[in-house]
Amino acid sequence: MGHLTEDRTPGGPRLGGAAAFAGLVAHRFGVPAAILTAVDAAFPYLDALAGIAVNRVRSRDRTRFRNRYRSDGSREQTILSRAAVIPESGIRRAVTELPPGSAVLYAPVADELGGRDALPRPRGRGALAGAAPQGLIRRWDAAGRVSTHWSALALGRLAGLDFLSLSETEFPEGGGLDAPLVAVTRGRHGAVLRRSRFPAVEIPPSPGAEVDPTGAGDVFAAALFIGLWSAMPAERAARLAAAAAAISIESPGTEGIPTLEEANARLSS
Repeated sequence: MGHLTEDRTPGGPRLGGAAAFAGLVAHRFGVPAAILTAVDAAFPYLDALAGIAVNRVRSRDRTRFRNRYRSDGSREQTILSRAAVIPESGIRRAVTELPPGSAVLYAPVADELGGRDALPRPRGRGALAGAAPQGLIRRWDAAGRVSTHWSALALGRLAGLDFLSLSETEFPEGGGLDAPLVAVTRGRHGAVLRRSRFPAVEIPPSPGAEVDPTGAGDVFAAALFIGLWSAMPAERAARLAAAAAAISIESPGTEGIPTLEEANARLSS
């Protein structure tokens, strides 16, 4: 769940948004996927999501970002416009209607998940709920320059989830994230898995020839989440996720998201 976006790049506008990257990972890994989002009626990138059920909240505009990357890999992000908020009632209805044992990954990018209560969980044995919470902690100034800001509200909305994935630059000072598994991505330096009652585990990066790093963290989060949902051991799932993310950066935007077979092949190489 989250906004599909239009990302403005030197090569022209293209599909973006954590929900798009995550939905495509699921689809290419062979997992039936659906996206709940808010976009305008003229949003031109839906063909890239063929095979995924896209449920749209009406919006007059779409969320647009401009991303610029520095030589050290860090990102300067500007929000240019924002789609409608996804109503809390719609979120709860969508989760309630899922078959028992489903998985929900919250993937906001612009504080678009309506409500103030903890995000709902799917029902049934084997169900999993997680978040790539970047959009819950983003704020922007009058010029659209995006920064990270944690609040008690954001922490409260994540309470009760099984899984969180965020970058080391987004990790809250002093902690406060109590999900059973928290993945902290470190860009070119891999990731760290933090699990309740277990020592932290470093996941080495998988080599990849970088063309476009946008969405790599979203691909990692989705692949790891799917692995956990399918009962894969956490470390194995994280290594598979690192391989998938490495493949994804070798092509622009969403074009390089791999299949499960391709990710497994990179993992084994």
